[in-house]
Amino acid sequence: MHRVIKNSPAPAVLRPALIAAFLLSAIIQFSPRAFAGLAFDQLNAAAPQVEVPLAPPPQNATEYRAAPGLNVYFVNVGQGDSEYIELPDGKNALIDGGPSSSASSGLARFLKEKNVTHIDDVVLTHPHADHFSGLLYVFSHGIKVDNFYDTRADNTGSTMDDKLRSEVSAQGVNTHYPVAGGTMDWGVPGVDIKVFNACSDPVSASDGATLNNCSIVFKLSYDGASILFMGDAQADVENAIIQKYGPELKADVLKVGHHGSKYSSTVPFLQDVSPQRAYIEVGQNNYGHPSQQAISNLQSVGAQVFRTDQDGTQEITDNGSGIQPVSYRALLPEFSTADATVDNTPDGGPEGPNDD
Repeated sequence: MHRVIKNSPAPAVLRPALIAAFLLSAIIQFSPRAFAGLAFDQLNAAAPQVEVPLAPPPQNATEYRAAPGLNVYFVNVGQGDSEYIELPDGKNALIDGGPSSSASSGLARFLKEKNVTHIDDVVLTHPHADHFSGLLYVFSHGIKVDNFYDTRADNTGSTMDDKLRSEVSAQGVNTHYPVAGGTMDWGVPGVDIKVFNACSDPVSASDGATLNNCSIVFKLSYDGASILFMGDAQADVENAIIQKYGPELKADVLKVGHHGSKYSSTVPFLQDVSPQRAYIEVGQNNYGHPSQQAISNLQSVGAQVFRTDQDGTQEITDNGSGIQPVSYRALLPEFSTADATVDNTPDGGPEGPNDD
């Protein structure tokens, strides 16, 4: 929402009406009843000749209007990923949900603060718990979802991704499987989404690298600006897509792959993307995220780096004049200490051997 402060004094055109009201009050108070009645009739007959505009907002009033353009939030969910998008025509989208399905999680608090009860498009980039767990909250707390975008990758080390997909199916949500080289159609004029990577054919694995590299990687473009979302894709995917797509990867903003691990954000890839701003979604962890090498690589191509563990939820907007950062301030605490880290139990463990 945009907030507009109004400080305008009452316009001069109101003065005749105010004077007339004052005179009428004086006549009724001090004049004989018959004279007062005659005066009232005469004043009432003349009233249509005075144009009285609608009263302006009171001084220092706050008006709320639907924000135009595109608004993207990199949500502070602790050690995990979640991005919420407000689209130009009032539609919205959610990419991943972070590491917790709790009602006190970072995503749950964010959605409550934004009064979100309906999401047009939900994307699960890949089936790791630090990406899908928060989506269990979405699908179990009455938030209506129209479309669900998924890979065909099955995390054999967890049953919770199966639970999520079963819930999506039970609710009759339209499920889509993006294909590399294809698009996602969110039905918003002027918004284009190109997919660069996805496991659209069935894959079953439990190791972190395989599942990470099944991430749906895509670029959202609007009004000449663009944002590249990398999921947890690692160097193998980065190398493959720069060979195949090259200049198409260029983007103003990068959602950094794999929480800024040492297995992602290679220099050749970043040189092709050439982002102005890079967002690392990360929390307390034992994996060494983000790595200093990834941060140095990002800075070497001129990117300004932001981290949700240090900077909190980050917001960018494009209202027709290019992407601009916005100072986001959460009204509620962004997540509880209990939800700040990933569930590392064997069934819920999110990653695998490539996360040291």
